[in-house]
Amino acid sequence: MEKLEIFKELIIKEKYFEAHEILEAEWHKIRKSDNDLKWALKGLINAAVAMELKKRKRDGYKLVWKNFEKYEKYYDLDENIKKTAEFVRKYKP
Repeated sequence: MEKLEIFKELIIKEKYFEAHEILEAEWHKIRKSDNDLKWALKGLINAAVAMELKKRKRDGYKLVWKNFEKYEKYYDLDENIKKTAEFVRKYKP
């Protein structure tokens, strides 16, 4: 998924809000489906939100990061998502 590469590039550039937006658009396409990848995307979105909150010095980032961790079992459903989740862990706020 090309969007995952863009997401990673934005994380590297500390453009967390923009990273969140990229994946949220994809998540909206499948959020009401039976596709379990929606949970993986939701987790990655939460990771970007947590990073943005940390950047803004807001304590709530810890709770949002736990949502990224909560969806861990879904990251293995797709190899690209799995690699993206592994990448994101390196940026844990």
